Amino acid sequence: MRKGDVICPECGAGFRRIELGSRRGTVGEFRCPLCDHLLEALDGSKEVAYRLTVAPEKIFE
Repeated sequence: MRKGDVICPECGAGFRRIELGSRRGTVGEFRCPLCDHLLEALDGSKEVAYRLTVAPEKIFE
């Protein structure tokens, strides 16, 4: 298992990214749920999960 942090370059939202090499995932893409910016294209070779950890400041304005 690999963990890392990803920040959306469009809106500044922060995500925790977890990758499981022992499980196959699905082919597709992950887009920021707040601004719809493409963050990663997934090839299905491993399971990848994202969790929002830091909401961008403009939500609080």
